[in-house]
Amino acid sequence: MGLTRRQFLKGVAAATVVGVGGVSAYGGLFEAWDYEVTETVVRVRDLPARFEGFRIAQLSDVHHGRLVSLDEVRRVVGLANAARPDMVALTGDYTTSLRKYVEPCAEVLGELRAPEGVWAVLGNHDHKTDGPLTRQALGRRGINVLTNENTELRRGDDSLRLAGVDDWGWGKADFERTMRGVDTRRPSILLAHEPMALDVPQTRGVSLILSGHTHGGQIRLPVVGAPAAYLWKHLKYLRGMYESEGTQLFVSRGTGVIGVPIRVGARPEVALLRLQRA
Repeated sequence: MGLTRRQFLKGVAAATVVGVGGVSAYGGLFEAWDYEVTETVVRVRDLPARFEGFRIAQLSDVHHGRLVSLDEVRRVVGLANAARPDMVALTGDYTTSLRKYVEPCAEVLGELRAPEGVWAVLGNHDHKTDGPLTRQALGRRGINVLTNENTELRRGDDSLRLAGVDDWGWGKADFERTMRGVDTRRPSILLAHEPMALDVPQTRGVSLILSGHTHGGQIRLPVVGAPAAYLWKHLKYLRGMYESEGTQLFVSRGTGVIGVPIRVGARPEVALLRLQRA
């Protein structure tokens, strides 16, 4: 999300406070820091035996900065570690716009622990802030940043392909390069900040795409739904699970906020995904 979205969310938040009243306003302010640990079972065709029950903790849209303190980043890292995942997936937007927040945020994210590693891609705000600096800061903390590339996770003789595409909204995505050498007839996972990756021809056949970017709408009103989804058509995949031609997409609601420190009807989420053989 960018500047015009920030202004839009301020307007929506103001309307929410005035129209719904003080109770809803308090609820929105509280909800912004009321993290929910969700668990989703993802069925994967031909999943190798050693990856049965494989658990992925996904953190997205941390947005450390003026509105999201480092203590809040520590809280979500603690929740992810407490889930004892096999792997951690970070799907972008670690800060919002200022370079001074990059190193402190990377240092806290560096406390994430998982036996199969911590893997990341960058989001639009990471490039807005400083893409190379963000990539280097994460890398120095042992976080593997995938930039239009793929790798292989191995457990004994079994393997699972893992790919990561750079941010589409900032014009950095190269899906062809990202998927080069990936046999989509076999189990594979793609990290992509923006959920529109589901609509890209090169991702057809990928077992699971993990995305963020939407904040679940951040403000989701009764009856109306999320105003942001009406304003920006590329937010059609807003939260949770989707499927298209055999490819599954999970969109995290993320943990941070942008524009205003308010969430309504879109609790921040630390997502835990458990793979099962279909």
